[in-house]
Amino acid sequence: MTDRDLAELNAWAKDRSDRALRLRIVRDAAAGLSVSQSARELRISRPTVTAWRQRYAANGLAGLEHRPRSGRPARIDEADVVAATLAGPPTPQRVWSARALADHLGLSHTALGKVWQRWQVRPGAADTPLLLPVDPPLPCHHPELLAAGSSADGTAYVVIAEAAAGQQPRVGAATAEERQMRYAALTAMMRGTQPDDTDAAGHRSKGATARRPAGGGTRRPAPQASAPALPPSLAAQWSARRLHVITWGDCAGPQGLPHAAKRHTAPAAMGWASTVCLMAQLELRHQPRPARVALDSLADAARELPKSPPGTPFRWLRQGRQEAAARRRTVHRAFDQPALGSFNEKLVIESVRVRGSLSRVEIAERTGLTPQAVSRITRNLLTTGFLVEEERRSTGKGKPRVPLKLSEDAACAIGIHVDPEKITHVLVDLCGNVRDTHTLDVTARSDPQTCMDWMTRTTARTIDAAGPLGAKILGVGVAAPGPLDVHEGVLLDPPLWAGWGEVPLRAELNRILRLPVLLEKDATAAAIGERWLGAGESGSDFVYLYLGAGAGSGAFLNGDVYRGTSGNAGEFGELTAYALGRVAPGGGPEMVPECAPMSAVVARAGDAGLTVPGGEVTYDAVCGAAAHGDARAVGAIREVARVVARGAVAMTDLYDTELMIVGGPAVPPEVAELYLAEISAAVNRFPMARRVRSVRVTYSTLSASAAAVGAAAGVFHMAFAPRLRTHSGAAA
Repeated sequence: MTDRDLAELNAWAKDRSDRALRLRIVRDAAAGLSVSQSARELRISRPTVTAWRQRYAANGLAGLEHRPRSGRPARIDEADVVAATLAGPPTPQRVWSARALADHLGLSHTALGKVWQRWQVRPGAADTPLLLPVDPPLPCHHPELLAAGSSADGTAYVVIAEAAAGQQPRVGAATAEERQMRYAALTAMMRGTQPDDTDAAGHRSKGATARRPAGGGTRRPAPQASAPALPPSLAAQWSARRLHVITWGDCAGPQGLPHAAKRHTAPAAMGWASTVCLMAQLELRHQPRPARVALDSLADAARELPKSPPGTPFRWLRQGRQEAAARRRTVHRAFDQPALGSFNEKLVIESVRVRGSLSRVEIAERTGLTPQAVSRITRNLLTTGFLVEEERRSTGKGKPRVPLKLSEDAACAIGIHVDPEKITHVLVDLCGNVRDTHTLDVTARSDPQTCMDWMTRTTARTIDAAGPLGAKILGVGVAAPGPLDVHEGVLLDPPLWAGWGEVPLRAELNRILRLPVLLEKDATAAAIGERWLGAGESGSDFVYLYLGAGAGSGAFLNGDVYRGTSGNAGEFGELTAYALGRVAPGGGPEMVPECAPMSAVVARAGDAGLTVPGGEVTYDAVCGAAAHGDARAVGAIREVARVVARGAVAMTDLYDTELMIVGGPAVPPEVAELYLAEISAAVNRFPMARRVRSVRVTYSTLSASAAAVGAAAGVFHMAFAPRLRTHSGAAA
């Protein structure tokens, strides 16, 4: 758990004795205690511990709320039912059935069916409008949440509008995992912004005067504050839109709304907080990118309310500037393994993976865990098949130690490298062994649909051919040249592929394969591969210089991969241009031909007069000639390597690392030393900190297959890397 998760959990349970036990159960899980240990210390049954752990893992704070017992509940919040429907069920289910959701919410499936009928809900139909049963009824197709507010007297409002045509996304909705996570988190926060004594619709019960803040306790009542007036700039922006204002109680919504705004009165069975969460779910389905920014702002406003004076009304307005705000980096949840949920288990796996094999005593020494914790964790991992025992080895006196190592048959992943010259497809097991390889030659005329069809067919055949190992696949990693939109899983006008435009690669592969798909920049994937399977596996910080049809870099900083906000960190060409002083008249960097090493080497070798049998000078031919000592070929490679080396100097100064790994298709073994020599000389001669830091430049152990194998390693990294993170990517 992160500090933020823990703070929210403590606030949720503060001054609430009825929640103390659930708080202890979740904190025990975060501390790595087994179910049996937690049950024994809390003096409760193991099924009780398991149930609350699973509910928190699936739904966060919302999962810790008491659910109604069987039988008809006293009141049904229909908006909450519909929001839960849209959020979807836990994996591997894709769509709620009426009976499953009814059981989950504690309703009869007959009552649930009536709600779906009234709201015109069709589970699984992503683009069908809902009918909000307000007065007058309001069809909702692509709503955008613009404002929300509630007061201590039970009055509340929500302002929505249909999204403008230009705001339609280029790809589909947010993932099911993200929708479920945001629904659970936002539900828990928004419930703290409405009065404690209100009914499902937000109407105050008789005598109710107080609001309970999100952290517990009771706020003193205050006179009702009038709804805020819209800022002039925002009022002008909204004037051209068809607005709808849904109200609870005697409330008119924000002041300054256009006269054409249509008013709707919410029924008693439609809660205000759950309506806000419902609008969030609908927006995540049709415009996920702006929705994420707006919902983060809404959640921040909800978190701030408990800090305000007693009786302060909740007010939130969506500002236009929020759409351009920096997004939080997301961490894909699709690869989280319930059996490896604790940090300590992943720490043990990491230690064994790095060393190859370790005894229990050695694991305790390397990790700092107690022998008892190591014994419990390794027993669990042996039972689940992630670890296996090797032959006992004697260390002198005492009982021989039993080394443990990762089981290569415990899991596997597919790695795909999408390159302008060749698509490489590999199946990699948990120990880094490449079990199967396929390639497809491509050209500038290759269309994206043909390439994706090949990827899906090859993946299906590979999984079938893998037998029992194929049934343990964790996901598919895809490495591609930047620029990318890793949040949406889109290739953005890939270089050297004219006419591809924006390709929603992740969404398409996920839709066809029904497997988790991770999209990474090729240099970032190569860095992950080296960290897990190659030369960087024991180094804490390093830079990977990836040379192929283009040049790029990936970095491991503070023990984890660094992707940047958009997943495009490490763009190499512009740094090289500035390092060489190659600036365009407008002040921006020029294109550096040498940052496409393979074509630049061929061009320079041709200019030097190199000829080969058959007439066509290819990169492979130049490398072959260089390996045989041809001065023209050697000179061409060295000239390109010197330019690349100046960019490597900039990377060294930027990241302040002592290890640089060089690899990629442009660095085959026969000419690797030519590149390494030039780069090593530069990064140890020119950087500002050269007196206090020497840089070791080494050759990639994965080399030409680094991106493909690294893409598969990225799946393992997401599943097993020992780090404490929230789902938004914030590290503890």
